[in-house]
Amino acid sequence: NEQVNLALVHTIWLREHNRLARILSQLNPNWSDEALYQEAKRIVVAEIQHITYNEFLPLLLGQEYMDKSSLTPRDRGWTQLYDRNLNGGITNVFATVAFRYGHSQLQASYMVMDALAIFVLI
Repeated sequence: NEQVNLALVHTIWLREHNRLARILSQLNPNWSDEALYQEAKRIVVAEIQHITYNEFLPLLLGQEYMDKSSLTPRDRGWTQLYDRNLNGGITNVFATVAFRYGHSQLQASYMVMDALAIFVLI
């Protein structure tokens, strides 16, 4: 059942968000709950983007395609390729067919670390 493992991944990111919000709250005690939520969200999104573009996509697409398509993250600096008029939405075809590819990549089980720092197969 892929739902359990998908829920596991979502729970990990939820806990990372809450961990960051606690740290930000200690560093910025005058911030509102909304400010803490939004800043923790921005950091988690950046973490997911980093993993996606530096680790997942190069394996999925290949480094040559990443470079050719200007998807490889830069070590420094920025690019002027952003187009604010480009629609970032996805088509129904992608949403109903191709997007399912990610779910098919879920493993049947995962090794996780328990509260005692012991790896457990789930």
